[in-house]
Amino acid sequence: MATPTSLPATFVAGNVLTAAQMNSLRGAFRILQVVRATDSTSRTTTSTSYVDASISVTITPTAATSDVLLVWVFNHDATNTGGANTRAQYQITDSSDVAISGAEGMLNGVLASSVRTQHGQTLIGYDSPATTSATTYKGRFMAREASQTATLQNNINTGQLFALEISA
Repeated sequence: MATPTSLPATFVAGNVLTAAQMNSLRGAFRILQVVRATDSTSRTTTSTSYVDASISVTITPTAATSDVLLVWVFNHDATNTGGANTRAQYQITDSSDVAISGAEGMLNGVLASSVRTQHGQTLIGYDSPATTSATTYKGRFMAREASQTATLQNNINTGQLFALEISA
């Protein structure tokens, strides 16, 4: 796979790229493949440890130098009953349950008593698996406090998890 490292460090007026440099520029940072999973089921947990959100994607990179861009889009349902705000945490992990850098987030519920709101949420992460073997990524979530319930409201808008292979 072509890489941008064969390009000049700086460009000045009058520089002309060689054919090899043009090919390197053309091959760098392209989306090579996209894998998508969907989930249209509402899921809840009262666990204060991460549990699987039952959404995952498996991607097999075409080159060990490729990176993977991960995007998880879902709905968070927050219901305040008795003055307790719903708080939940979400993350994208690899198949070893290691969190992907940047792909973690926390959502707070509503402030008013007996109010229900639904929040669209997007988590984005970037991984460098350094392999051409199949790699699985999955969504996980948890309640922030034992007295609360975290809810993925995917029956309102379908949740989606994308894995995009990016050439190096």
